[in-house]
This record gives sequence, structure tokens and C-alpha cells, in this order.
Amino acid sequence: MKLRVHLAQFYPKLGNIEYNMEKHIEISGRAKDKADLLIFPELSLTGSNLMDLVSEVALEKNSKILNPLLEFSSNLDIIFGLVELGENNLFYDSAFYCSKSSLKYVHRKSFLSSPRRSGGKDYFSSGNNTGVLNADWGKLGFIISDDALNPVSVLPFIQKNPDIIIIIDNGLSFGFSSDTGIPKSALMWKNLISLYAQIFCSYVIYVNRVGFEDGLNFFGGSSVIDPYGETIISCPYFEESSLDVELDLQTFKSRPFNLSFNRERLESILRNLKDEI
Repeated sequence: MKLRVHLAQFYPKLGNIEYNMEKHIEISGRAKDKADLLIFPELSLTGSNLMDLVSEVALEKNSKILNPLLEFSSNLDIIFGLVELGENNLFYDSAFYCSKSSLKYVHRKSFLSSPRRSGGKDYFSSGNNTGVLNADWGKLGFIISDDALNPVSVLPFIQKNPDIIIIIDNGLSFGFSSDTGIPKSALMWKNLISLYAQIFCSYVIYVNRVGFEDGLNFFGGSSVIDPYGETIISCPYFEESSLDVELDLQTFKSRPFNLSFNRERLESILRNLKDEI
């Protein structure tokens, strides 16, 4: 099966849902006739370094503000990021997956880092979903930003064997590599997603944002990696970009390099980890 994917690497305005929704609608309109799946970055509707704005921009699952994206999802699956107002008035850094004009899945970020210049204050609650969804075209694995840096987040993929792993990010620029001319943080992500693609023998789609917030820079560099760890396509660094790519999911169905799964062995390792912690 072939899947047409559209990567939306753009520059959201901090706390401005109206502007960001207009951008989502504009990009969705361009993608609807040439893609099956459209992917936006982490917190694409709100911006990243929100701090005290978190409660002001938070949306519930049934918010009418999301209706335009639900309408586009009648023929185009859409993944976007936002601040979710969940149960017990808790806030989550969430990714919404919409398909066939309805919200099919909500993925919440688990391993949280405090916003820069926040004084260590926590604004979000941690999610605990496994991050694997059965879509019409195959199995989809979800990761939000820093969750990819914690191996616990990807443990479900060992058993579930996702066809595609999607990582949405607000990846900050730090360090500089004189050899490549890009931030060392961008190089770290490039190496990490290539490793995940090879370990799980899955396509990895990485979608990052660009722009500035309060002096912080986001490097972009969104890309698609094949199960051999090779880059199929990538967006430029530091500028808005939209790219289309067609993936042949059938080619790698045999998963010749995929990890073997042994439940008893995995449970034993997890018990040992729990005891040590």
C-alpha cells in the first residue's frame, strides 16, 4: 500500500490560536487533494514557550474551534498539536489524530521538561498512553518531542511493530557543528530518528517547527527516514517548508531487521528496572 504524506513545517505565533488555525486551514487546503496524511509539529495550534498562557489557549476535545480541521479530515487524515484541557482541569501537551471527520486518537506527552525561563515551574501534566494506533493504512506509532529521548516511550513499539513512527517536535537550536553548519541539537535528532528507523524497521517521520520565541530558535529540519535509516526527503533548516512524499508500506512488511519480542524476558527486565529505581 502506498501512503501520500504531507509535512507541514511552519512558524506558529505564540498563543495566537486564530492565526495558527488560519495557517492550518491554508495548509490543509493545499494538501487535501495530494495527500492521505498531513502532519503538523508539536503544539502547532498554540506555539511552544507558553508558560502562563497555557490555561488561556487550552482546548477540550470537543471544542468548536477544531471543526475546520475535522471537516478537512473527511478525506485527509490530520495530526496536529495543541494544549489539551483534559479531565480534572489538567493540561496536556497533546497530539490529535483526526480522520473521517472525527477525532480518532489523542496522544499526550509523557516526559515533560519545564519551558525555558519558567523557573522550573510545571505547566503540563504527564500522559501515559502507549502511543500505537491502528489506522486504515497500517499501524502508527506516536512520539511527542522529548519522549523520544527516553527509551521507555518506545518499548510498546517492540511488540506492536508500527509501520510508521511519527515524531512531532518543538526542537530548539543549541550548539553548532562547524562540519555540517547546523546546530548540534539538529544533528542529534537526525542520528536518533535514523537509529529508531533501523531498530524498529519502520519509516520514521519527524516534523519540527521553525521560528523564534522569546529569543529561542527552532531549527526545523523535518524529514522522512526509511527502515534502513536513510533519509528519503527533508525540509530545509530555519525556514517554513511543506513537502510531499509517497511511502510504499508493503515493501518492508517482512521487517527483516525488526526486534524479536519475548514477553517474559521484557517483563523480567522491567521488574529489575523497577527494583533498581
